[in-house]
Amino acid sequence: LLQLLISEQGVMDTLIQQVLSGNATVGDLRRVNKVYAQKQRQVARYTGEYTNGRQTLEQFLEALMYITPEPI
Repeated sequence: LLQLLISEQGVMDTLIQQVLSGNATVGDLRRVNKVYAQKQRQVARYTGEYTNGRQTLEQFLEALMYITPEPI
């Protein structure tokens, strides 16, 4: 789960950098949207494992601690 969250954050960081630099194309936005949607599905699946009791809440919160949003 932690690796997925980190990867998801990386996808968004890349998109934000492209948009701010003015170098984002429609193709870039579509590609990033597709990757982001895939990562969201994976995160939702793993989150379900935590909320269904397969993993502990402490493990889930520990994974989330490493993901901190940066200001835009």
